[in-house]
Amino acid sequence: MSEEKNVVILLRKPPHGTLYPVEGLRMSVAVSADFDPITIAINEGVYTFLKDTDKTMYSMHIEFLKNIGLDIYVDKKSLDALGLTKDDLVEDVEVKEHGDILKLIENSTVTIPF
Repeated sequence: MSEEKNVVILLRKPPHGTLYPVEGLRMSVAVSADFDPITIAINEGVYTFLKDTDKTMYSMHIEFLKNIGLDIYVDKKSLDALGLTKDDLVEDVEVKEHGDILKLIENSTVTIPF
């Protein structure tokens, strides 16, 4: 019997001017066929989940992940550094303390950064 793999998809780049967050969320959706990936936004990746951000290219991925019960976390330290709060984010994400984010990454079998 194989060991269960913990997969973390790490969104580090902003959604404006790059496709990294879009591709990261697409990866989360694809990986969800075989695993229960955890999607984490850190640094400028937190902009991906702002209420006022244009999510045209990836809102369906966020909705899919939430509909199948997968977690999307935003790093509180990154929010603080950018002068943002939980109130600035869409409802579909959970803010976690930086130490908890680091533990999730440390305990993952695979971390895929975007």
